[in-house]
Amino acid sequence: MLVLLSRWRVDVAWIGVLALGVSHPTERSILMAMPVLGTGVALRTWARGYLDRAERIAMDGPYAVVRHPLYVGSFCIAVAFALMTRVWILPFLIAAAFGVMYVPKGIREEAYLRRRFGAAYDEYARHVGAVVPTWRRAPRASAARFDWHRVMRHREWQTWLGVVALLGVMCALAGWCGPNDNLVGTVASAFARPHAW
Repeated sequence: MLVLLSRWRVDVAWIGVLALGVSHPTERSILMAMPVLGTGVALRTWARGYLDRAERIAMDGPYAVVRHPLYVGSFCIAVAFALMTRVWILPFLIAAAFGVMYVPKGIREEAYLRRRFGAAYDEYARHVGAVVPTWRRAPRASAARFDWHRVMRHREWQTWLGVVALLGVMCALAGWCGPNDNLVGTVASAFARPHAW
């Protein structure tokens, strides 16, 4: 069941695609959400620069204050785009979907890390929160340094491209639709008035 739920996160991305049809972003809603979006992108990039999967416990950079910074960064990105849409219920749906998707994934990941690293991971988990930051230094941090090669090896550029593409869609919708319109309403109006083409 945990495997099924943790893999379901890919399918839930369609919620965001479907939400575009009823979204009505404005320049203001986009600008207001940009700090949250920037935080999410920066946090994911920062985390990727410290992550060596299965080689060591990442305890430096953002991993010194939260065990799953990639999840937190992804959540920030999703919430930012939800806020841009001005569909009031969407941020709540995103939060619920992330709970359903990432809690099982986190449980599976932590079980693997405990098997792989044993007591060292247990000690780390006692000091550092899963998704809520703790400001105590992780035990025996490895003093690893941020490395752009890790960022690129983990293909974080795909996240950047996705963010830029979706941000472009939001900006286009903000310019195409009036402040009180949405994509569905705008398209319906265009078909109702073919002479406007």
